[in-house]
Amino acid sequence: MTRPSRRTLLFLAALVLVVGVVGVRALRTTTTEISRAEVVDRYEQAVEDDDADEVDDTEPTLDADDASGPEASSEPATTSTTSTLPAEPATAGVPLPTPGVYPVALRGGEQLDLATGAERTYPDEGFVTVTPVECGVDIRTDMVVERWQSLEFCETENGIELGTERIFHSFFGLDDLAVRSCTASPVSVDATSWRCESETSVAVRVVTTERVVRVVAGEEREVIVFTAELVEGDHPDNVELIELWVDVATGMTVQEQRTYDFVLDTPLGDAGYTEEYEWWVTSLEPIG
Repeated sequence: MTRPSRRTLLFLAALVLVVGVVGVRALRTTTTEISRAEVVDRYEQAVEDDDADEVDDTEPTLDADDASGPEASSEPATTSTTSTLPAEPATAGVPLPTPGVYPVALRGGEQLDLATGAERTYPDEGFVTVTPVECGVDIRTDMVVERWQSLEFCETENGIELGTERIFHSFFGLDDLAVRSCTASPVSVDATSWRCESETSVAVRVVTTERVVRVVAGEEREVIVFTAELVEGDHPDNVELIELWVDVATGMTVQEQRTYDFVLDTPLGDAGYTEEYEWWVTSLEPIG
């Protein structure tokens, strides 16, 4: 059998390279703004699903015809109810925020250094959605369709603590969702660390706090400013800085700044990822 010439091999290698580049370019990174209607519809559907789950979980009660025994009575039975309002917060803590969709002003973007590279600039407006969940509320920030993240605030015997955090990106048409469970991560002025991890990912952050008065949505509010710095991550060179403002009276997250400078392990080798953004609520009243 005749072996292909060196020239033929070089041509085939060049052809494979061209096909690869064309393929990557075909999966261009998109930036799709999310509409207010989409966010409100998703929130309302989540609330309806949660209400339906609560109805399904409700135990059946006996009516008058089912009652029996000496204590049976034709009088309607009285039932005790438990308020769904959060308990009064401890001095160092905050309550759960009111569910709903909140508009935010936004600036920033992200960049991935892989193959042909990709970068994304965020629009001027985004949304924060507070949705009831089993442990408390889930607070989700939508920058664009391809970039969102969420963090649970959970009621515990020690006050409000972080629950599950989710971080979503989409590049070149490929979705990536990181999900970590947080433990011993208080949302209070005496917080010193937040630890969130899964079987494949870890984020341990040292936290400092300050209780101060800041202007929020045009009015002076008392807030707790949480400053968190990554001290243990998925790569020793990863850098993550977070500044999060939580309104003391309502428990609402009202402003956030994040800086990421990561080294990611991909099938094509190490890739650099950077992100820097800031958002702040433009109203303390939900729109949905």
